[in-house]
Amino acid sequence: MEDRRKFSSVSNTELHLLNQIGRDFSSSLDFESIIDMIMSRVKDVIKCEASSVILFDETRDSLVFYAASGAGAKEVEGLTIPRGKGFAGWVFDNQEAVIVDEVNKDPRFYSGIDDITHMKTGSLICVPVGNKDKKLGVIEGINKIDGSFTGRDLDLLIAISQLAGISIENSMIHRNLEQKNNDLDRLNKEMDDFVNIVSHDLQTPLASIEGYVGLIKDEITSMLESNADLNNYLNRIEQNCKNMFNFISHLRSLVRLNKDSLSFQEFDPAAVLDEICALLEDLIREKNADVIYNSSLHVIRYDRTLFYHILYNLVQNSLKYSAKCRKPVIKIETEEKENEIHFLIMDNGAGISTDDQEKIFSFYTRGKNAKMADGYGLGLAFVKKIVELFDGKVWVETEPDKGSIFYFSLPR
Repeated sequence: MEDRRKFSSVSNTELHLLNQIGRDFSSSLDFESIIDMIMSRVKDVIKCEASSVILFDETRDSLVFYAASGAGAKEVEGLTIPRGKGFAGWVFDNQEAVIVDEVNKDPRFYSGIDDITHMKTGSLICVPVGNKDKKLGVIEGINKIDGSFTGRDLDLLIAISQLAGISIENSMIHRNLEQKNNDLDRLNKEMDDFVNIVSHDLQTPLASIEGYVGLIKDEITSMLESNADLNNYLNRIEQNCKNMFNFISHLRSLVRLNKDSLSFQEFDPAAVLDEICALLEDLIREKNADVIYNSSLHVIRYDRTLFYHILYNLVQNSLKYSAKCRKPVIKIETEEKENEIHFLIMDNGAGISTDDQEKIFSFYTRGKNAKMADGYGLGLAFVKKIVELFDGKVWVETEPDKGSIFYFSLPR
């Protein structure tokens, strides 16, 4: 038994080989392909009967045979080794490479794997895989085909393990990202299906209710003229139906919104504000509000429809949450920055508490000031999603009872 830690120098030919191995490893981000390449390279370079890549699984707190080649390879793949068990466990824990000529004379030898594979391990070479910040696992070579494992073999296997560590970590990151993207796509599909089903199931009875309210109104026109309360009740039912239809439409738009739906064109933001004020005319009159903006804003290039929805929701938000004690005044301004444009929607309304400021842009979340206002808490979440589609940001500066300034930025 002997641990050989004096490594021999690597020749120019071997450096060229390692360079080629490095290029091979970096040619793919597929985890399985990387592992297969490591297996074939280890056997070719150090000339052994079998080799294996054994990686640490945090969930099981064990080392796992992710891949093996040679005798018993199929039987060993997927097997686990407890932490600290066998040469693999010792090398992983101590982060030291070893060569052992007669493993059965070494107390670190774990015979359980030989019992499963029916292969007799005579000599072994094992090196750690990873870096100082993260231990990934080990690479093992079993039974040198001609003679004993040498310092040269150890140098080459350490060099391979360093190249392999980078590629394994990159492929793991890539695999995790792919998994998360697949999960996200699945969740988005499920959400889209759910919203479509719920929308259909809600719209049918709502349309029926709205229709019956109209019929009732036609039948009792004279009664409504003398009964203000009854007229008010029916109007509230109609308004609630309209609010629910708007909620369903808003919800479907929010779920389906993605970058593929963007359509860029040049337009005048002031013209968009003219349209918004016309649509909100009744609410502006009801609140006795002033909406002020410069009629000579610079022409910009974005998706006009989505830009319209950003401003519409922010202006409507300021109108809905105006302070009862003063005349609402809403100002819209722009700030030209080097790489982006900032839009400011300033109001003298009720303001937003510190606790609510972190919640207002979340889906279906409303602040304390919103309890008495109509709506379902989707407007600002919708704004945030649209702005982020443009690679912009949205935020608010506000104090309770002192108004708010909503900002959103769009890159030039």
